[in-house]
Amino acid sequence: MVFDAVAQFVASVDETPRDVAASALTTIGAFVWVKAFDALADRGAFASTTSRKLVHVTSGTFFACTWPLFSASGAARFFAAAIPLAQGVRLFGIGSGMIKNASAVRAVSREGGKEELLKGPLYYTAVLAACTSAYWRTNPIGIVAMAMMCGGDGFADLVGRKFGKGNALPWNEEKSFAGSAGFVAGGFGVASGLLAYFDAFGFIEATPTTYFVTLIIAFACALVESLPITSIVDDNFSVAITAIACGSLLY
Repeated sequence: MVFDAVAQFVASVDETPRDVAASALTTIGAFVWVKAFDALADRGAFASTTSRKLVHVTSGTFFACTWPLFSASGAARFFAAAIPLAQGVRLFGIGSGMIKNASAVRAVSREGGKEELLKGPLYYTAVLAACTSAYWRTNPIGIVAMAMMCGGDGFADLVGRKFGKGNALPWNEEKSFAGSAGFVAGGFGVASGLLAYFDAFGFIEATPTTYFVTLIIAFACALVESLPITSIVDDNFSVAITAIACGSLLY
């Protein structure tokens, strides 16, 4: 099996140097990944709003997919968590005005204000860091929580923008049935892909029950995401917390 061969090769590298190398490769890969979307948006392949949401969907997913590169040591999760944590510190510096980076503000913010980086984007990195350090790759709770934030919330916005007109939710006119359906499909799809991925590497055992529970969590998170509470708690937080709470009860 290809996964077994990769796992055996990666396991042969000494732990600390391996984790340092994995962190460096992941950081470089994430940078190139985001820049690729920026370049496509600049060339008119899709709108900047679409680019931001595609980055939202894929960045955390890409990050999770690099976890098998890290060693089996107890410190490995913290080497990995340092990557989104460092990005969060950078976003805080830019959003607070301590670091000047106009291109980052244009790429990440919705309306061009640097203060926006202190909200959703910063919370996004915080959730990634927290799930990585607390649950890592051997617990489906963190994997699914990240997937719901990335795939669920991301696809809710993408699908809602395109197909949400005329089917607003009765309890929240800013959200739509189409967007909620996109959340369930995107969240469950990304989560299922990651669960199968980590199962193939032997980190977890993904059974039919695991996927069924994940579908239930996707519906629960979609419901919470649809509530008119965004001004109180950001979707990145509310979705992740819901997934963690449900996962803790059901897995």
